[in-house]
Amino acid sequence: MGLRSNATSRSRRWPKWTWLFLLSMVLPPLLMSTAWILPGALQVMQTGTCPPAPPDIPPHPCSLGTYLVRMTVGLWALMGHLATWLSWFVANLVLWGVGLFGVALYRNWRSD
Repeated sequence: MGLRSNATSRSRRWPKWTWLFLLSMVLPPLLMSTAWILPGALQVMQTGTCPPAPPDIPPHPCSLGTYLVRMTVGLWALMGHLATWLSWFVANLVLWGVGLFGVALYRNWRSD
């Protein structure tokens, strides 16, 4: 009975590498997106004007909320964030796949 309850409680928990994988999938692109938005947001808070933005938007008065909306879900910003996040996901999956394949090869080699 004791072994069964230990196995049940252990199967419900996620392994540490799963949390590491999820953290490596979300944290770096989130930090990259924040690093792109934060300098402009600080400028908006200090001056009350939005910095110029591509393709042809000159500096203009705006609030912090409108700046954050434009830089997170605006058309050009959203495409930039999606490209960043998707490319990071693909690269991360490849790196984790190579790593897990290497671990499997090592374990197979050590078991012989």
